[in-house]
Amino acid sequence: MYQRILYILFILYIYSMSCMVYGQKANYQQFDNIYLGAEASVISCFLQDSEGLIWIGSNKGLFSYDGYSSQQHFTYGEHSNTRIYCGVIVNHTYLYLGTDNGVLVYNYKTDKYEHPQTDFPTDVRTMTLQGDTLWIGSLNGLYAYQLQSRHLSLFDTRHNGLPHNTIYSTLKTQNNRLYVGTYNGLCRFNPSDKTFQRIPLPVNRSQNNLFVNSLLEDSTRQCIWIGTEGYLFRYTPATGEMKQIDAFHNNSIKSLALDGSGELLAGTDNGLYVYRTESGSLQHIIHDSRNIQSLTNNIIWNIYTDQNRNIWLGTDYGISLSRYNSALQHIPISQITGTGDGNQFYSLFRDSKGLYWFGGTNGLIRFVSPQGNQHDAIWYKMGNETYPLPHNRIRHIYEDREHQLWIATDGSINRYDYASRQFVHYNIVDKTGAYNANWSYYMFEDADGKLWIATCLGGIFVVDKQQLIRSKADKYVAEQNYSLQNGLSGMFINQIIPDREGNVWVLLYNSTGLDKINPRTQKVTRLFAKELSGEKAPNYLLCDDEGMLWAGYNGGVMRINPQDDSAKTVAFGSFGSNEILSMASIKNHIWVSTTNGLWIIDRQTLDARQQNMTDKRFTSLLFDSIDGNIYLGGADGFAITNPDILTSKQPEKPILLTALYINNQLVTPLNREDIVNIRYTHAIELAYNQNNLAFDVSDLPYSLEEKNNFVYRLEGMDKEWNMLKPNTNRITYSNLGYGDYQLIISKLEKSGLPSEHPYILHIKILPPWYYTVWAKICYALLLLSLVAWTINFFRVKSRLKMERMEKEKILEQSRQKMAFFTNLSNELKTPLSGIIAPISQLLPVAGEASDKHTLEEVQRNAMKINSLIHQVLNFNRIESNEDSLLIISRIELVSFCRSLFSVHAENTQLTFHFEANKAKIYADMDAIKLGVILDNLLSNAVKFTPEGGIVRFSLLYHSESELLDICVSDSGIGIPQQDIPYIFQRFYQSPHTGIKKEGTGIGLYLVKTYTELHGGYMTGVTSEEGKGTSIGLSIPIAASAEEEVQVTAPTKKELESLPVLKPIEAESLDEKFLSNIIRLIEDHLSDADLNVNALCELSGISNKQIYRKVKQLTGMSPVEYIKSIRMKKAAMLLQQKKFTVAEVMYMVGFSNHSYFSKCFQAEFGKTPRQYLNEES
Repeated sequence: MYQRILYILFILYIYSMSCMVYGQKANYQQFDNIYLGAEASVISCFLQDSEGLIWIGSNKGLFSYDGYSSQQHFTYGEHSNTRIYCGVIVNHTYLYLGTDNGVLVYNYKTDKYEHPQTDFPTDVRTMTLQGDTLWIGSLNGLYAYQLQSRHLSLFDTRHNGLPHNTIYSTLKTQNNRLYVGTYNGLCRFNPSDKTFQRIPLPVNRSQNNLFVNSLLEDSTRQCIWIGTEGYLFRYTPATGEMKQIDAFHNNSIKSLALDGSGELLAGTDNGLYVYRTESGSLQHIIHDSRNIQSLTNNIIWNIYTDQNRNIWLGTDYGISLSRYNSALQHIPISQITGTGDGNQFYSLFRDSKGLYWFGGTNGLIRFVSPQGNQHDAIWYKMGNETYPLPHNRIRHIYEDREHQLWIATDGSINRYDYASRQFVHYNIVDKTGAYNANWSYYMFEDADGKLWIATCLGGIFVVDKQQLIRSKADKYVAEQNYSLQNGLSGMFINQIIPDREGNVWVLLYNSTGLDKINPRTQKVTRLFAKELSGEKAPNYLLCDDEGMLWAGYNGGVMRINPQDDSAKTVAFGSFGSNEILSMASIKNHIWVSTTNGLWIIDRQTLDARQQNMTDKRFTSLLFDSIDGNIYLGGADGFAITNPDILTSKQPEKPILLTALYINNQLVTPLNREDIVNIRYTHAIELAYNQNNLAFDVSDLPYSLEEKNNFVYRLEGMDKEWNMLKPNTNRITYSNLGYGDYQLIISKLEKSGLPSEHPYILHIKILPPWYYTVWAKICYALLLLSLVAWTINFFRVKSRLKMERMEKEKILEQSRQKMAFFTNLSNELKTPLSGIIAPISQLLPVAGEASDKHTLEEVQRNAMKINSLIHQVLNFNRIESNEDSLLIISRIELVSFCRSLFSVHAENTQLTFHFEANKAKIYADMDAIKLGVILDNLLSNAVKFTPEGGIVRFSLLYHSESELLDICVSDSGIGIPQQDIPYIFQRFYQSPHTGIKKEGTGIGLYLVKTYTELHGGYMTGVTSEEGKGTSIGLSIPIAASAEEEVQVTAPTKKELESLPVLKPIEAESLDEKFLSNIIRLIEDHLSDADLNVNALCELSGISNKQIYRKVKQLTGMSPVEYIKSIRMKKAAMLLQQKKFTVAEVMYMVGFSNHSYFSKCFQAEFGKTPRQYLNEES
C-alpha cells in the first residue's frame, strides 16, 4: 500500500512538472534579443500595423522589424532622427509619433512623412486615440486633436482642473472613459463639462507629487493597474476601490502589460517583474551577462503585447522578445549543470526511476528535472575524480529488463551502479583476442538475457549478461562474435535493432543495404542492397512499437515489414538537404530530425510533413511517454516540446516584401519617388541599368520559433525553384536583361511542396534607348540603306571594273600605237636625215628659180615630217619621264615667237596677225619646249583654218601678276563643245569635225604638259563651230618686263651655270647643234660609258668639230660639259627627295661613289649627303 501511494505521488509530481513547463505560455528566462544598432539603443514604444509589421520608436527615430532584420525610416528636416516616445495608428494608414519636437505623421503605406497642418506641442510623452480625438500628453499640458477638422485644443490645470500640466500616461478604457496620469497623480476626464476629476492614491509620503508613469486596463479583472514612482496600484472603477500592491514598493514602474496567460508584467528600472495576481507571487527577471538570451538590460521603458500575444520589451539597450505559446522551450546546459561547459547530445534517455540521462561528445549528465535544482545534476566525464568515465563519447544509453542502466562509449560498455552512483567498466574481447569492444556504438538485451554489442572495427559481440556482471577478470571473452568471417558485410557497426521475429537487423557505417541475422541459425542475410545504396545509403535504424523497422537515408526513410521483408519508401521534399540525424517513434508518428528541420511521418498513411520550428539541428530525440513531452538534444542544450502543439494547424501568414534594393541601394521615397512602398506594390517598372535587384521577404515570424522555408523563382529567367537558406530572407538577382519578369515567392508547406498561394511581383525592365521600337525602326532603315549601298557599291564596282578594263584596253592600244609611232619614227629619222641634208646643200647652188622653189617645197615637207617625228619622240620621252627637265636658256620672247609665227605664215593663203604689249621680253625658259608649244598651237590653227582665214598670235606680259599670256586664235572650223574637255588628252582626235587631217593626236597634249613643266597652266579654250577657236595659256616669269629689261625665271644658285642660249633665229644651226648635243647627253645620262667618243658616234660629228663647237658655244670642253650636265641633273634629282645618294649616282652615270662625291663637291662646294640634308 505504501509503495502504491509513493507511485501515485511520483506520477502527480511528474504531471505537475509537465503542467508547469507547458502551462507557462511565455518563457521569461530565454529571450530573442534584437539590436537596432549601437546608436539606436533606447526603445520607447512599439506599434503593429494592419499587415502585422512591428514599428519601433527609439532614440534614433523610427524603425520597422520584419522578423529577420530591422530597417530605419529616416525622418528629415528639423525632426531628423529625433527620439520617439509614443505613437498610435490612425485609419490603418498613419503613424502619429510623439517626439521631443512635436508630432510626426508617417504614412506607412507610402513610406513617407507628411507635414501636419497643425502646430503640435513639443515634448510629447503619451498619446491615446479616442474615436476621432487624438489625446496628446506633453510636458506642457494635455491636448485634444480632432482628426477630421484638424482642430487642436489645450487642457490645463487652470481651466480644466488637471492635477498637473506634465502628462506622462493616458488610457482609454473599453467603456470609452479617459484616464490621465500626471506628475501629480491620476485623474479622469468628464466629457460633459470638459473637466478632470482627481482620483486619490492612498500613499503616505512627505512629497506632494506622485508621478504616474503608466496605466493599464485589465478587462478580465475589471480593474486598472497604475504604475507610479515607487508603487503599484489596482483601481476598480465600478466600486472605486484603490489597492496598493506591496510587492512593488520602491520600484519605479515605467510600463505595464498583460501577457498571453493574463499575468501582469511590470517594466522597471530594476528589470522585469511577473506578478501572478491569484497567488500574489512575484517573479523577478534581470539581465544575466553569462546568458546571451537573457534580458538585454534592466531598464525597461515599454512593454508591448502584439496581435499574437508575443511580449516585446523595449529596454535601454535594445529589444527582448518573448514569444507566446512557443513551440519549443530551450534549456541551456548551464541551467541544468550551473557550469559553462558544453556538450553535443547524441543520446537521450529517461530511466524507470524518472532520472534523465543525456550523453554526447563531452560525457553523460544525469538530472532529476529540466526545471529542477542544479545541485541534483551529476556530470560524468573523464577527469572528474568524483564521477569519472573511461571515455567522454557516449554513443548509446540503454536500460535492460532488470532496469539496469548501460552506456556504450568509445571506451567499451559501462553499467551504472545506483547505490554508488558510479559506472562499472567492462573490457570485452572475442575468443581469438583479435577483436575487442573498446569502441561500442549500440547494445540491447535479447530474450535469452544476452547482451548484443555493436562496435567499430570489432563486429558484433554477444555476451551472457549475468556472467559478465559476475566476472571479476580484466577481460571478458564473448560467447559469440559476428564478423566478416561468418557473414557480416563489414566490421564498423552503427546500430543493431531486434525485431519481433527474433531477428537482429544490422546497420553498418557507410554501407549499402542492411544485414539481417537469424540468431537461431546464425545466418547473415544481405537485404535492400540496391534500394539502399548510393545517396540512399542508410544511416539510422528504428523499430516502432508495432514491430515495423524504419531505415533513414539522405532524403527520406524506408519502412520495412520484418515478417516478409517488404518495404515502402517515404521521400522528403526535394528542397534542401535532408540528412538523417535522429529518429523516434512518438504515438502514431515517426519523428525524423534532419539537417533541414523535423519531419513527421504518419505510420499508417506514410504522409510526411515538415516542421521548421527552429534553425537549430537536433542530433537526438526522446519521447517521454510519462509526461508526453518530446526532448530534442542539440549543441550545448536541449529543447522540450509537446507533439500536440507542433502538430496543431497554424494559420497561414501572407508573404510580404519588406525591402527593395536596386543596384545595392535601398529604395526609399527619398531616392525613388516613382516606386510606391514595396509592401503594397505588386508591379514595378525599372530602367535598363537598374537590373541588379535584391528583395527582403518575410511572413513576420514573431509568434513561433518556426521560420518557414521560402522558395522562389523568377519567371523569364529561372526554370526551377530556388530555396532560401535558413534564417535568410534576401533574394538577389544580378545583371537582368530587359523584359517582363514575374517574381514568385512561396512557402514550403508541411508536405515539402510550394504553397498554392504564392506572392507574385511583376517586374518590367525597360530596354535601353538603342533597343526601343524607334531605335529598331532606325536600325531597319539603316540596314535597308546598307543593303542599298552594298548593292550600289557592287554595281559601281562592277562598272568601274568594266571601265578599268576598257581603260586598260585603251591604254594597251595607246602603248601599241605609241610603240608603232616610235619604231616608225626611228626608222624614218635616218633616211629623212639623208633627205634634209642633201636638200640643204642643194638649195644654195640651185640655179633656176623653179628648181630652188621645188627644193624649198621638198625641204618644207621634209621638215614637217621631221617635226611630226620629233613630236612622237618627245611624247615618248614624256611618258618615260625622260623629258621632265627644263634646259633653261635666255630668250627674247617677242622675236622668238615672231620668228616661229613667220615660219607658219609662209606659202599659205591665210592672213596672220602678231601682237605683243612689249617690244622686248627676256626670260629664262626652255627654248626647245617653248618652241614645241608654239609650233603645235600654230600648226593646229593653220591646219584647221580654210583659205582666206585669219590666224592671230598675241603675247602679253602682265607686270602686276608676273604672268606671260600667250593666245593663238583662228577663224577655222572650230571645235564641237562636247570635244573641248578632251582635246588635251593624248591621241585624242575629234570624231565630230567631219574633216580628216593628218596628225598624231598628241600635239595639244604636249602643249599642256610643257606649259605645266614651266609652272604655267591652260587659261582656256573658246570655240564655236564654223567661226574659229582660241586657245590661251599663262606662264609665270619673274619681274615686270619693260623694254630693254631682262626678265628671268627664278633659279637656284646651283643652277646658275646652266647654259643660257642667246635669242637667235629659229633656223640657227648653232642652236640646233647644241640642242642635239644636250638631248644626246640627256638620253644617255645614266650610261657610265658616255664620253666624247661615244658622243661623236651618236651625233655623227668628228671629235675635233664637237670640241670646237662646244667650246665656242659653252666655254667648256665636251668632257667638262658632260660632267656639268650630270652634276646639275644630280642636284635636281636630290631636290626631289625621292632617291638616295647612291641611286642618284647611278642615274647620272657614275659608278664610283668617292669620285661622284668629289665631282659634286667641286661643282657645288658640298658633298651630296650635305646637299640632301640641307634640302630636307
